[in-house]
Amino acid sequence: MVTAKTLQLNIDNMTSDGQGVARLGRDVYFVPGALPGEQVTVRLDGRRKKVWMTRLVSIEQPAADRVIPDCPHYQRCGGCDLQHLAYPAQVNFKQQRVEREFSRQGLVVLEWAPPITAEPWGYRRKARLGVRFSKDKQRNFLGFREAASEHLTNIDRCPVLPAFPALDWMRWRDGISTLQGRDRITQIEVVAADNALALVFRILKPLSLADQQSLCSLAESLSADASLQLWLNPGRDEPSVCIFPQQPVELVHFVDEQPLKMQLSDFFQVNGPVNRAMVQQALAWLQPQKEDVIWDLFAGHGNFSMPLARRCQHVSAVEVQADMVSSLQRQAESLALSLHAIEADLSNSGVLAHLPAPDKVLLDPPRAGAAALMQELNARKVSQVLYVSCDAATLARDLSTLAAAGYQIEKAGIMDMFPQTHHVETMVLLSYRDKCRG
Repeated sequence: MVTAKTLQLNIDNMTSDGQGVARLGRDVYFVPGALPGEQVTVRLDGRRKKVWMTRLVSIEQPAADRVIPDCPHYQRCGGCDLQHLAYPAQVNFKQQRVEREFSRQGLVVLEWAPPITAEPWGYRRKARLGVRFSKDKQRNFLGFREAASEHLTNIDRCPVLPAFPALDWMRWRDGISTLQGRDRITQIEVVAADNALALVFRILKPLSLADQQSLCSLAESLSADASLQLWLNPGRDEPSVCIFPQQPVELVHFVDEQPLKMQLSDFFQVNGPVNRAMVQQALAWLQPQKEDVIWDLFAGHGNFSMPLARRCQHVSAVEVQADMVSSLQRQAESLALSLHAIEADLSNSGVLAHLPAPDKVLLDPPRAGAAALMQELNARKVSQVLYVSCDAATLARDLSTLAAAGYQIEKAGIMDMFPQTHHVETMVLLSYRDKCRG
């Protein structure tokens, strides 16, 4: 012990969200930024649910996998929590995390696929930065929230975003500070499509024409190597308006061999290369046949639905957001694909009862999982289910329900959609025992 409020600890494990874990007697300590095998000095930061929360003061003995974070804002920004861990070790940590969650539920995986990875920097195609005007300091802050705080960390660059000159946040911060309505901008959302870069400014009140012209002039000076678009979003369910250029191109990104049209509000996977590899693996595992009836649940804007519809004639794409459903149906019709887009809230039971019985089901639910659908899948005894998840714990919970009803896990594999963070994506292929392999 160093003082009454600091301790020296030996880190022996990591939590599922990447914090170091230490034990001293009967006490357990969580240490953000610490790695297994390290000896560290920490400051106590209160106790929650029988666990001591701490702040890392110094590292007395670093782990072999520790690296110097690439981002100059790492210690303050709350965005990427594993930059201090070498990338191969990050992937290994995520693999072990998923396997641990499966083990807790007694799940057996017949085959683990190699992890899907890509370049660990410059990958993020969508992000939202906060903008705040400080009356006390008479200047703007632009960046991400600090860890465990509502305060913004000013950033000049973000190494997980694409390296476009237009993403020079110091220039944008300085430019916003000169506006008459500098206190009206609350957020800037980055949408990096495959054919253009869009910046969406969320505003509390309309900006003057002079302010809009100032933003357009800055955009023009920064748009050397990208088709930059500038949009204003007033919120309150009102549509965004493009102020630069006068005739913006329609945003698209490639999922497979065909471009998929995007709306600014669409949910889409932030990592393009990993997403394309994920879609190809899903197709390889599910092996859609021309005559198959396939459900794509939580379909979004068609990440899986469109590639499936290019390979079989009966795809039902179910999504809760009406604008995504309409966009997906229009795209399918324009390409003469046999896809039926359906608006339904999949957290309610019975919403799929009217659909034709599926041969195969693909689901990609939000973090909360798809507990409400498990009874439906169990009752239908679907030949194959492909489950894509962004949360290992809710995935394991849902898989245990399917396993108890007669499904077995044929294959599973992680996909590192979010390098430098503790988040992990997982794909699982299940077969109903009575129908699989003859």
